[in-house]
Amino acid sequence: MRSAAEVLMYPYLMFLLVFFGLPVLLLAWRARREIARYRRTALWLLVFVYTAGWFWDWLSWRTGLWRYDTAPTLGLWITGLPVEEFVGFYLLATAFMFLVVLAVFRRTRHV
Repeated sequence: MRSAAEVLMYPYLMFLLVFFGLPVLLLAWRARREIARYRRTALWLLVFVYTAGWFWDWLSWRTGLWRYDTAPTLGLWITGLPVEEFVGFYLLATAFMFLVVLAVFRRTRHV
C-alpha cells in the first residue's frame, strides 16, 4: 500500500479525486433516492461512455493525436491509456454529469 506522500506525487490522480471524486460523493449523497430509481440508466450510460470513450482515447493515442506523460501517473496502463483515465474521466466524470442532471431535474420537479 502506498503512503500518503507517495499518493500526493501523482498530480493527475489527485486532480481527478479532488475535482471529480469529492463532488460525486456529495451529489450522490444528496441524490441517493433518485440514483436508486435511475440505476439502469446510469449503468447504460457507463457502458456507452466506456466503449465510445475508450475507443476515442485509444484511437487518438494510437494515431499520435495526443499522448500521456508517464511521470504524473500511477504507471498502470490499459491498452496504452493510464488507469486514471478509466477511473477519473470515464467513471467519475460520467457519474458527476449524471448526478448534476438528476439535481437539476429534481429542482425543476421533473424527477
